[in-house]
Amino acid sequence: MKKTIFVTDISSIKHNHFSFKNNGDVILEKPFKIKRAPDGSPYHFDKNDLAIMSRFEKDLAPHDEKDSLSKTAYISKMKKEFYHLIRAGEMDTILSTLYGIEKDSIELKWDGAINHEFKI
Repeated sequence: MKKTIFVTDISSIKHNHFSFKNNGDVILEKPFKIKRAPDGSPYHFDKNDLAIMSRFEKDLAPHDEKDSLSKTAYISKMKKEFYHLIRAGEMDTILSTLYGIEKDSIELKWDGAINHEFKI
């Protein structure tokens, strides 16, 4: 049976650390694996996860110091990319591969505001 997870926000605690949120809280439901920053802040994806995900979606590549984008611009770009992948249903497949779970077992749905910055 497919599990539906609603996402209302995408946050970043630093330039290669991202999380999906629902109603202000980091999503704790499986299949998400919660990682902790040194200050204890929870997040889902780090540089290693982004490198794996970028094999399936090149725009999810982690930021490095050689990148032409500033860290702030990179974070904005990544939030926009995650938003569009969730809306298009493509993030489901990427997460299934990342977490090694059955394809089509999860469905992410965007339930947050439509940010004008995310529009193409």
